[in-house]
Amino acid sequence: MHLNERLRVPGLDPRRADLIVAGAVLFDTILRALDTPDVTLCDLSLREGLALDYIHRNRSKVAKVEQYPDVRRRSVMELAERCNYAADHASQVSRVALSLFDQTAKSHGLAGREREWLDYAALLHDIGVHISFPRHHKHSYYLVKNGDLRGFEPEEVEIIALTTRYHRRATPKKTHPGYRDLSSAQRRTVRTLAALLRVAEGLDRSHSQSVSNVIVSPVDDAYFIRLGAHGDTELEMWAAQRHVGPLEQVLGRPVRFELLGHAAPPTSTPRGDVPQDPASDPETSDQ
Repeated sequence: MHLNERLRVPGLDPRRADLIVAGAVLFDTILRALDTPDVTLCDLSLREGLALDYIHRNRSKVAKVEQYPDVRRRSVMELAERCNYAADHASQVSRVALSLFDQTAKSHGLAGREREWLDYAALLHDIGVHISFPRHHKHSYYLVKNGDLRGFEPEEVEIIALTTRYHRRATPKKTHPGYRDLSSAQRRTVRTLAALLRVAEGLDRSHSQSVSNVIVSPVDDAYFIRLGAHGDTELEMWAAQRHVGPLEQVLGRPVRFELLGHAAPPTSTPRGDVPQDPASDPETSDQ
């Protein structure tokens, strides 16, 4: 057949009319070499094979896409899992932090975008423990900054990283790297999110998820945070009261804690496991 005749062959793709002769010769040669009279055609081609091969070799990644369709959240969770994060603690801190954020929104004035940053910072705040506990807040900052988070603007990554950086020890200062390069509005956002994260982290200090819910109520010139609990919360109450100062500054009023149905216990060191002298406590140092 010449080309025009091949173009009229039923079932033959016109784009292959010029190649079919060489293909037929090769196919005939293969059949003769294998001494086989027939073949079974496959409904799939090389592209489908590549896709199936990728799925077979990357089942966990494919499952992660199905579990977290949003690329930003998926990227955060992948970083957290790479760093062997404490999933139950991180989820609890995120839940409490977002509840505090929502219930104090009229005072801090932040919105949905900042709420998302707080959520991600809460999930990642302790990943620095993967490197070392004593300075894990700084390691968390480094890991978030260099964790190849996808779908974020550089400024967003910086704010999330700084929020994890300030969940313990020093509060933000203009001399600190990263923080000093932000605009005044972005600095206020970091101060607010970090203050909320500090309290939320304190409310799971024992990593036992003993706080079931938080109810924030303005009373006169103060905020009362009432805690629902399903276990011993002595350590949580102490830690939250100890780290509430930055949140009081952000909200512009005192913050008091109470167990639902109970008065708040006095601020004291529980079980004697933390130094009484603030100067001797490394967690209060400017680091």
